[in-house]
Amino acid sequence: MSVRTLAAVFAPLFLVGCGVAVAQDAPRTNVLIEIGRPGERAIPIAIPLPKGTGGPNDEFWAIVRRDLELSGWFRILDANASMEPAGAGIRLGEFDFADWRPTGAAVLAKTLLTSADDKLRTEVWIYGVDGAEKLGAKAFSAPTSGVRGLAHRAADFIVETVTKQRSFFDTKFTFVGNFSGNKEIYVVDADGAGRRQITKNGSINLKPKWNATGTAIAYTSYVAGNPDLYVADLGKGQIRRVSNRSGINTGGSFSPLGDILALTLTVGGDSEIFTIDPYVGREIARLTASAGIDVSPSWSPDGSKLAFVSERSGSPQIYQMNADGSGAKRVTFSGSQNTDPAWSPAGDRIAFVGRESGHFDVFTVRPDGSGMDRVTQGSGDNEDPSWSPDGQYIAYSSTRDGGAHIWISSLDHLHQIKVTSGGGGYTNPSWSNHLSW
Repeated sequence: MSVRTLAAVFAPLFLVGCGVAVAQDAPRTNVLIEIGRPGERAIPIAIPLPKGTGGPNDEFWAIVRRDLELSGWFRILDANASMEPAGAGIRLGEFDFADWRPTGAAVLAKTLLTSADDKLRTEVWIYGVDGAEKLGAKAFSAPTSGVRGLAHRAADFIVETVTKQRSFFDTKFTFVGNFSGNKEIYVVDADGAGRRQITKNGSINLKPKWNATGTAIAYTSYVAGNPDLYVADLGKGQIRRVSNRSGINTGGSFSPLGDILALTLTVGGDSEIFTIDPYVGREIARLTASAGIDVSPSWSPDGSKLAFVSERSGSPQIYQMNADGSGAKRVTFSGSQNTDPAWSPAGDRIAFVGRESGHFDVFTVRPDGSGMDRVTQGSGDNEDPSWSPDGQYIAYSSTRDGGAHIWISSLDHLHQIKVTSGGGGYTNPSWSNHLSW
Protein backbone atom coordinates (compact mmCIF):
# COMPACT_ATOMS: atom_id res chain seq x y z
CA MET A 1 0.00 0.00 0.00
CA SER A 2 1.40 3.37 -0.95
CA VAL A 3 1.64 6.24 1.47
CA ARG A 4 1.84 9.99 1.02
CA THR A 5 5.21 11.06 2.28
CA LEU A 6 6.23 14.58 3.21
CA ALA A 7 9.31 15.14 1.09
CA ALA A 8 9.82 18.61 2.53
CA VAL A 9 9.06 20.29 5.84
CA PHE A 10 8.92 23.81 7.24
CA ALA A 11 12.48 24.82 8.12
CA PRO A 12 15.59 26.48 6.81
CA LEU A 13 18.33 23.87 6.91
CA PHE A 14 22.07 23.41 6.68
CA LEU A 15 23.20 20.03 5.31
CA VAL A 16 26.82 19.06 5.79
CA GLY A 17 28.92 16.46 3.96
CA CYS A 18 32.66 15.86 4.25
CA GLY A 19 33.07 19.03 6.27
CA VAL A 20 31.50 21.25 3.61
CA ALA A 21 28.29 23.09 4.49
CA VAL A 22 25.73 23.78 1.79
CA ALA A 23 23.28 26.44 2.95
CA GLN A 24 19.61 26.20 2.13
CA ASP A 25 18.76 29.82 1.62
CA ALA A 26 14.95 29.79 1.70
CA PRO A 27 12.29 28.24 3.95
CA ARG A 28 10.63 25.22 2.39
CA THR A 29 6.92 24.65 2.13
CA ASN A 30 5.11 21.34 2.16
CA VAL A 31 5.66 19.29 -1.00
CA LEU A 32 3.83 15.97 -1.27
CA ILE A 33 5.28 13.25 -3.48
CA GLU A 34 3.57 9.86 -3.73
CA ILE A 35 5.92 7.19 -2.40
CA GLY A 36 5.03 3.51 -2.44
CA ARG A 37 7.57 0.70 -2.61
CA PRO A 38 10.39 0.16 -5.11
CA GLY A 39 8.78 -0.57 -8.48
CA GLU A 40 5.25 0.23 -7.31
CA ARG A 41 5.15 3.87 -8.41
CA ALA A 42 8.19 5.16 -10.26
CA ILE A 43 8.81 8.82 -9.45
CA PRO A 44 9.69 10.81 -12.59
CA ILE A 45 13.08 12.42 -12.03
CA ALA A 46 15.31 14.58 -14.22
CA ILE A 47 19.09 14.40 -13.73
CA PRO A 48 21.00 16.74 -16.02
CA LEU A 49 24.73 16.32 -16.57
CA PRO A 50 26.83 17.71 -13.72
CA LYS A 51 28.01 21.28 -13.93
CA GLY A 52 31.69 22.02 -13.42
CA THR A 53 34.91 21.24 -15.25
CA GLY A 54 37.91 19.08 -14.63
CA GLY A 55 35.95 16.11 -13.30
CA PRO A 56 34.80 12.84 -14.93
CA ASN A 57 31.30 14.24 -15.46
CA ASP A 58 30.04 11.62 -17.91
CA GLU A 59 31.19 8.68 -15.76
CA PHE A 60 29.76 10.21 -12.57
CA TRP A 61 26.43 10.95 -14.28
CA ALA A 62 26.16 7.43 -15.74
CA ILE A 63 26.77 5.81 -12.34
CA VAL A 64 24.17 7.97 -10.58
CA ARG A 65 21.57 7.25 -13.27
CA ARG A 66 22.32 3.51 -13.18
CA ASP A 67 21.98 3.42 -9.39
CA LEU A 68 18.59 5.13 -9.49
CA GLU A 69 17.45 2.81 -12.28
CA LEU A 70 18.43 -0.25 -10.23
CA SER A 71 16.59 1.06 -7.17
CA GLY A 72 13.17 0.93 -8.82
CA TRP A 73 12.13 4.14 -7.09
CA PHE A 74 12.45 6.39 -10.13
CA ARG A 75 11.60 6.80 -13.80
CA ILE A 76 14.56 8.66 -15.26
CA LEU A 77 13.57 11.28 -17.80
CA ASP A 78 15.47 12.65 -20.77
CA ALA A 79 17.15 15.73 -19.33
CA ASN A 80 17.66 17.06 -22.87
CA ALA A 81 13.90 17.51 -23.15
CA SER A 82 14.03 20.57 -20.89
CA MET A 83 14.18 24.12 -22.18
CA GLU A 84 16.92 25.11 -19.73
CA PRO A 85 19.71 27.25 -21.22
CA ALA A 86 23.28 25.97 -20.99
CA GLY A 87 24.34 28.66 -18.54
CA ALA A 88 21.78 27.80 -15.84
CA GLY A 89 23.13 26.90 -12.42
CA ILE A 90 22.22 24.37 -9.73
CA ARG A 91 21.10 26.56 -6.81
CA LEU A 92 17.79 28.29 -6.27
CA GLY A 93 17.63 31.46 -8.29
CA GLU A 94 20.17 30.17 -10.81
CA PHE A 95 17.62 28.35 -12.98
CA ASP A 96 13.91 28.45 -13.82
CA PHE A 97 11.60 25.59 -12.75
CA ALA A 98 9.38 26.45 -15.73
CA ASP A 99 12.08 25.01 -18.01
CA TRP A 100 11.65 21.59 -16.34
CA ARG A 101 7.88 21.29 -15.97
CA PRO A 102 7.31 20.25 -19.62
CA THR A 103 9.49 17.16 -18.99
CA GLY A 104 6.96 15.82 -16.49
CA ALA A 105 9.58 15.64 -13.74
CA ALA A 106 8.35 15.54 -10.16
CA VAL A 107 11.92 15.69 -8.88
CA LEU A 108 14.97 17.48 -10.27
CA ALA A 109 18.46 16.47 -9.11
CA LYS A 110 21.18 18.94 -10.07
CA THR A 111 24.86 18.28 -9.39
CA LEU A 112 28.19 20.04 -9.53
CA LEU A 113 31.43 18.07 -9.97
CA THR A 114 34.86 19.64 -9.67
CA SER A 115 38.42 18.36 -9.38
CA ALA A 116 41.28 20.03 -7.56
CA ASP A 117 44.29 19.02 -5.46
CA ASP A 118 43.81 15.30 -6.23
CA LYS A 119 40.25 15.41 -4.93
CA LEU A 120 36.81 15.25 -6.46
CA ARG A 121 34.00 17.28 -4.94
CA THR A 122 30.32 17.12 -5.74
CA GLU A 123 27.30 19.09 -4.64
CA VAL A 124 23.86 17.49 -4.95
CA TRP A 125 20.78 19.74 -4.96
CA ILE A 126 17.35 18.14 -5.04
CA TYR A 127 14.13 19.97 -5.88
CA GLY A 128 10.41 19.34 -6.09
CA VAL A 129 9.51 20.71 -9.52
CA ASP A 130 5.79 21.36 -9.08
CA GLY A 131 6.26 23.31 -5.85
CA ALA A 132 9.51 24.93 -7.02
CA GLU A 133 11.00 23.92 -3.67
CA LYS A 134 14.32 22.63 -2.45
CA LEU A 135 14.13 19.18 -0.85
CA GLY A 136 17.77 18.81 0.16
CA ALA A 137 21.37 19.66 -0.58
CA LYS A 138 24.65 18.06 0.38
CA ALA A 139 28.32 18.07 -0.58
CA PHE A 140 30.70 15.11 -0.76
CA SER A 141 34.37 14.69 -1.59
CA ALA A 142 36.64 11.79 -2.52
CA PRO A 143 40.08 11.12 -4.01
CA THR A 144 40.22 11.54 -7.78
CA SER A 145 40.27 7.74 -8.10
CA GLY A 146 37.03 7.46 -6.13
CA VAL A 147 34.47 8.61 -8.68
CA ARG A 148 32.42 5.41 -8.31
CA GLY A 149 32.07 5.77 -4.56
CA LEU A 150 31.31 9.47 -4.90
CA ALA A 151 28.56 8.79 -7.43
CA HIS A 152 27.08 6.04 -5.21
CA ARG A 153 26.94 8.48 -2.30
CA ALA A 154 25.23 11.09 -4.46
CA ALA A 155 22.64 8.55 -5.62
CA ASP A 156 22.11 7.37 -2.06
CA PHE A 157 21.42 10.95 -0.96
CA ILE A 158 18.85 11.36 -3.74
CA VAL A 159 17.03 8.16 -2.72
CA GLU A 160 17.03 9.00 0.98
CA THR A 161 15.94 12.61 0.45
CA VAL A 162 13.00 11.74 -1.77
CA THR A 163 11.83 8.40 -0.31
CA LYS A 164 13.14 8.53 3.29
CA GLN A 165 14.59 5.07 2.63
CA ARG A 166 18.25 4.06 2.66
CA SER A 167 19.60 2.74 -0.63
CA PHE A 168 21.73 -0.36 -1.22
CA PHE A 169 24.46 1.41 -3.22
CA ASP A 170 27.03 0.90 -0.45
CA THR A 171 26.70 -2.90 -0.63
CA LYS A 172 28.39 -5.61 -2.68
CA PHE A 173 27.72 -9.08 -3.99
CA THR A 174 30.02 -12.05 -3.66
CA PHE A 175 29.40 -14.77 -6.22
CA VAL A 176 30.88 -17.64 -8.20
CA GLY A 177 32.19 -16.73 -11.66
CA ASN A 178 33.65 -18.96 -14.35
CA PHE A 179 35.27 -16.23 -16.44
CA SER A 180 38.70 -17.91 -16.29
CA GLY A 181 37.38 -21.37 -17.09
CA ASN A 182 37.32 -22.26 -13.39
CA LYS A 183 34.73 -21.50 -10.73
CA GLU A 184 36.32 -18.80 -8.60
CA ILE A 185 34.95 -16.46 -5.92
CA TYR A 186 34.48 -12.80 -6.87
CA VAL A 187 33.10 -9.60 -5.36
CA VAL A 188 31.26 -6.92 -7.33
CA ASP A 189 29.61 -3.60 -6.47
CA ALA A 190 25.84 -3.47 -6.10
CA ASP A 191 25.53 -1.99 -9.60
CA GLY A 192 27.44 -4.89 -11.17
CA ALA A 193 30.69 -2.98 -11.73
CA GLY A 194 34.07 -3.06 -10.02
CA ARG A 195 34.54 -6.83 -10.19
CA ARG A 196 37.30 -8.17 -7.95
CA GLN A 197 38.59 -11.75 -7.86
CA ILE A 198 39.01 -13.30 -4.38
CA THR A 199 40.22 -16.84 -5.14
CA LYS A 200 42.75 -17.74 -7.82
CA ASN A 201 43.32 -21.42 -7.14
CA GLY A 202 42.17 -22.84 -10.51
CA SER A 203 39.81 -25.25 -8.78
CA ILE A 204 36.06 -25.42 -8.06
CA ASN A 205 34.88 -22.88 -5.47
CA LEU A 206 31.22 -22.70 -4.45
CA LYS A 207 28.56 -21.14 -2.20
CA PRO A 208 30.21 -17.94 -0.91
CA LYS A 209 28.46 -16.22 2.01
CA TRP A 210 29.23 -12.88 3.68
CA ASN A 211 29.57 -12.34 7.37
CA ALA A 212 27.44 -9.53 8.85
CA THR A 213 30.19 -6.90 8.70
CA GLY A 214 31.27 -7.58 5.12
CA THR A 215 34.82 -8.37 6.22
CA ALA A 216 34.85 -12.11 5.52
CA ILE A 217 33.42 -14.66 3.07
CA ALA A 218 32.90 -18.35 3.81
CA TYR A 219 32.97 -20.71 0.82
CA THR A 220 33.62 -24.31 -0.18
CA SER A 221 36.61 -25.24 -2.35
CA TYR A 222 37.94 -28.42 -3.93
CA VAL A 223 41.47 -26.97 -4.14
CA ALA A 224 42.82 -29.67 -1.77
CA GLY A 225 40.86 -32.45 -3.49
CA ASN A 226 37.99 -32.54 -0.97
CA PRO A 227 35.05 -30.12 -0.60
CA ASP A 228 36.49 -28.19 2.37
CA LEU A 229 35.24 -24.98 3.96
CA TYR A 230 37.39 -21.84 3.79
CA VAL A 231 37.07 -18.28 5.05
CA ALA A 232 38.53 -15.34 3.13
CA ASP A 233 39.44 -12.46 5.45
CA LEU A 234 39.16 -9.47 3.11
CA GLY A 235 40.74 -6.97 5.49
CA LYS A 236 43.87 -9.03 6.00
CA GLY A 237 43.91 -10.48 2.50
CA GLN A 238 44.20 -13.97 3.98
CA ILE A 239 42.39 -17.24 3.31
CA ARG A 240 42.22 -19.99 5.92
CA ARG A 241 40.75 -23.48 5.81
CA VAL A 242 38.39 -23.95 8.75
CA SER A 243 36.91 -27.40 8.09
CA ASN A 244 38.44 -30.30 6.18
CA ARG A 245 36.56 -33.20 7.67
CA SER A 246 36.14 -36.31 5.51
CA GLY A 247 33.25 -35.86 3.07
CA ILE A 248 31.54 -32.57 2.35
CA ASN A 249 32.14 -29.34 4.24
CA THR A 250 29.74 -26.93 2.60
CA GLY A 251 27.02 -24.32 2.98
CA GLY A 252 28.93 -22.22 5.50
CA SER A 253 26.66 -19.54 7.02
CA PHE A 254 27.88 -16.99 9.60
CA SER A 255 25.70 -16.30 12.63
CA PRO A 256 24.61 -12.63 12.97
CA LEU A 257 27.41 -11.99 15.48
CA GLY A 258 29.94 -13.83 13.31
CA ASP A 259 31.07 -16.10 16.15
CA ILE A 260 29.52 -19.32 14.80
CA LEU A 261 29.49 -20.99 11.38
CA ALA A 262 26.65 -23.35 10.51
CA LEU A 263 27.51 -25.81 7.75
CA THR A 264 26.78 -29.25 6.33
CA LEU A 265 29.09 -32.15 7.14
CA THR A 266 28.97 -35.81 6.15
CA VAL A 267 28.27 -38.30 8.90
CA GLY A 268 28.21 -41.99 7.93
CA GLY A 269 27.37 -41.10 4.35
CA ASP A 270 24.52 -38.77 5.37
CA SER A 271 24.56 -34.96 5.27
CA GLU A 272 23.82 -33.23 8.59
CA ILE A 273 24.02 -29.68 9.93
CA PHE A 274 26.65 -28.70 12.48
CA THR A 275 28.03 -25.52 13.99
CA ILE A 276 31.75 -24.80 14.26
CA ASP A 277 34.07 -22.03 15.38
CA PRO A 278 34.75 -19.83 12.31
CA TYR A 279 38.39 -19.27 13.25
CA VAL A 280 39.81 -22.67 14.20
CA GLY A 281 37.03 -24.96 12.98
CA ARG A 282 36.35 -26.54 16.37
CA GLU A 283 33.01 -28.35 16.39
CA ILE A 284 30.44 -26.66 18.60
CA ALA A 285 27.33 -28.78 18.11
CA ARG A 286 25.56 -31.24 15.85
CA LEU A 287 22.09 -29.84 15.09
CA THR A 288 20.39 -32.53 12.96
CA ALA A 289 20.30 -36.32 13.02
CA SER A 290 17.47 -37.30 10.70
CA ALA A 291 17.11 -39.77 7.87
CA GLY A 292 17.77 -38.08 4.53
CA ILE A 293 19.94 -35.09 3.84
CA ASP A 294 19.92 -31.91 5.94
CA VAL A 295 21.73 -29.05 4.17
CA SER A 296 21.88 -25.29 3.45
CA PRO A 297 21.51 -23.65 6.88
CA SER A 298 20.45 -19.97 7.02
CA TRP A 299 20.33 -17.96 10.26
CA SER A 300 17.37 -15.88 11.35
CA PRO A 301 18.37 -12.22 11.87
CA ASP A 302 18.35 -12.55 15.68
CA GLY A 303 20.39 -15.76 15.61
CA SER A 304 17.75 -17.75 17.46
CA LYS A 305 16.76 -20.05 14.59
CA LEU A 306 18.02 -21.67 11.41
CA ALA A 307 16.18 -22.41 8.17
CA PHE A 308 17.46 -25.43 6.27
CA VAL A 309 16.63 -28.05 3.64
CA SER A 310 15.72 -31.58 4.65
CA GLU A 311 14.59 -34.75 2.88
CA ARG A 312 13.16 -36.25 6.06
CA SER A 313 9.66 -36.05 4.54
CA GLY A 314 10.72 -37.78 1.32
CA SER A 315 11.61 -34.77 -0.85
CA PRO A 316 13.66 -31.60 -0.31
CA GLN A 317 11.59 -29.15 1.73
CA ILE A 318 12.30 -26.06 3.82
CA TYR A 319 12.35 -26.48 7.59
CA GLN A 320 13.23 -24.27 10.53
CA MET A 321 14.69 -25.17 13.92
CA ASN A 322 16.03 -23.49 17.02
CA ALA A 323 19.71 -22.58 17.01
CA ASP A 324 20.46 -25.57 19.27
CA GLY A 325 18.79 -27.98 16.82
CA SER A 326 15.57 -28.45 18.78
CA GLY A 327 12.01 -27.80 17.64
CA ALA A 328 12.38 -28.57 13.94
CA LYS A 329 9.24 -27.62 11.96
CA ARG A 330 8.41 -28.03 8.31
CA VAL A 331 7.82 -24.73 6.48
CA THR A 332 6.99 -25.68 2.86
CA PHE A 333 4.37 -28.24 1.87
CA SER A 334 3.87 -27.62 -1.85
CA GLY A 335 6.35 -28.60 -4.54
CA SER A 336 8.75 -31.52 -4.52
CA GLN A 337 12.11 -29.77 -4.68
CA ASN A 338 12.45 -26.72 -2.42
CA THR A 339 16.00 -25.61 -1.65
CA ASP A 340 18.33 -22.68 -0.84
CA PRO A 341 16.51 -20.94 2.04
CA ALA A 342 17.48 -17.37 2.94
CA TRP A 343 15.97 -15.65 5.97
CA SER A 344 14.87 -12.03 5.48
CA PRO A 345 16.53 -9.27 7.58
CA ALA A 346 13.19 -8.59 9.30
CA GLY A 347 12.72 -12.28 10.09
CA ASP A 348 9.21 -12.28 8.65
CA ARG A 349 9.87 -14.27 5.45
CA ILE A 350 12.13 -16.98 4.07
CA ALA A 351 13.13 -16.90 0.41
CA PHE A 352 13.80 -20.22 -1.28
CA VAL A 353 14.01 -21.94 -4.67
CA GLY A 354 11.29 -24.26 -5.92
CA ARG A 355 10.96 -26.21 -9.13
CA GLU A 356 7.85 -25.60 -11.22
CA SER A 357 7.17 -26.78 -14.79
CA GLY A 358 10.77 -27.82 -15.30
CA HIS A 359 12.28 -24.49 -14.18
CA PHE A 360 13.63 -23.19 -10.89
CA ASP A 361 12.01 -20.07 -9.47
CA VAL A 362 12.31 -17.92 -6.36
CA PHE A 363 9.52 -17.93 -3.77
CA THR A 364 9.05 -16.48 -0.30
CA VAL A 365 7.04 -17.82 2.62
CA ARG A 366 6.43 -16.86 6.23
CA PRO A 367 8.35 -18.93 8.79
CA ASP A 368 5.08 -20.59 9.87
CA GLY A 369 4.49 -21.81 6.30
CA SER A 370 1.74 -19.34 5.40
CA GLY A 371 1.69 -16.60 2.77
CA MET A 372 3.54 -18.36 -0.04
CA ASP A 373 4.50 -15.83 -2.73
CA ARG A 374 6.17 -16.37 -6.11
CA VAL A 375 8.86 -13.85 -7.03
CA THR A 376 9.96 -15.13 -10.48
CA GLN A 377 8.04 -17.03 -13.13
CA GLY A 378 8.51 -18.24 -16.69
CA SER A 379 11.96 -16.74 -17.25
CA GLY A 380 14.77 -19.32 -17.28
CA ASP A 381 16.14 -20.75 -14.04
CA ASN A 382 16.23 -18.42 -11.03
CA GLU A 383 18.26 -19.64 -8.07
CA ASP A 384 20.31 -18.74 -4.97
CA PRO A 385 18.16 -15.96 -3.44
CA SER A 386 19.79 -13.42 -1.15
CA TRP A 387 18.16 -10.45 0.59
CA SER A 388 19.18 -6.79 0.51
CA PRO A 389 20.05 -5.38 3.96
CA ASP A 390 16.69 -3.60 4.24
CA GLY A 391 14.70 -6.61 3.04
CA GLN A 392 13.05 -4.67 0.19
CA TYR A 393 14.82 -6.59 -2.58
CA ILE A 394 15.89 -10.14 -3.37
CA ALA A 395 18.94 -10.89 -5.51
CA TYR A 396 19.22 -14.16 -7.40
CA SER A 397 21.06 -15.78 -10.29
CA SER A 398 18.97 -16.03 -13.45
CA THR A 399 19.48 -17.54 -16.91
CA ARG A 400 16.53 -15.71 -18.48
CA ASP A 401 18.89 -13.91 -20.88
CA GLY A 402 20.99 -16.98 -21.65
CA GLY A 403 24.06 -17.00 -19.40
CA ALA A 404 23.67 -16.77 -15.65
CA HIS A 405 23.60 -13.20 -14.29
CA ILE A 406 22.71 -11.49 -11.02
CA TRP A 407 19.23 -9.97 -11.02
CA ILE A 408 17.31 -8.18 -8.29
CA SER A 409 13.58 -8.04 -7.69
CA SER A 410 11.43 -5.85 -5.48
CA LEU A 411 9.18 -7.83 -3.15
CA ASP A 412 6.08 -7.03 -5.22
CA HIS A 413 7.83 -8.47 -8.34
CA LEU A 414 7.03 -5.29 -10.29
CA HIS A 415 10.67 -4.26 -10.51
CA GLN A 416 13.03 -6.96 -11.78
CA ILE A 417 16.30 -5.81 -13.29
CA LYS A 418 19.56 -7.33 -14.42
CA VAL A 419 22.54 -6.13 -12.39
CA THR A 420 25.56 -7.69 -14.11
CA SER A 421 26.46 -7.53 -17.79
CA GLY A 422 28.81 -9.05 -20.33
CA GLY A 423 29.42 -12.77 -20.50
CA GLY A 424 27.37 -15.01 -18.23
CA GLY A 425 28.65 -17.07 -15.36
CA TYR A 426 27.39 -15.23 -12.26
CA THR A 427 26.02 -17.81 -9.81
CA ASN A 428 25.57 -18.25 -6.04
CA PRO A 429 25.18 -14.50 -5.27
CA SER A 430 25.31 -13.39 -1.64
CA TRP A 431 24.35 -9.79 -0.79
CA SER A 432 26.48 -7.98 1.79
CA ASN A 433 25.29 -5.74 4.56
CA HIS A 434 25.93 -1.99 4.29
CA LEU A 435 29.64 -1.28 3.99
CA SER A 436 31.65 1.86 4.63
CA TRP A 437 31.95 4.17 1.65
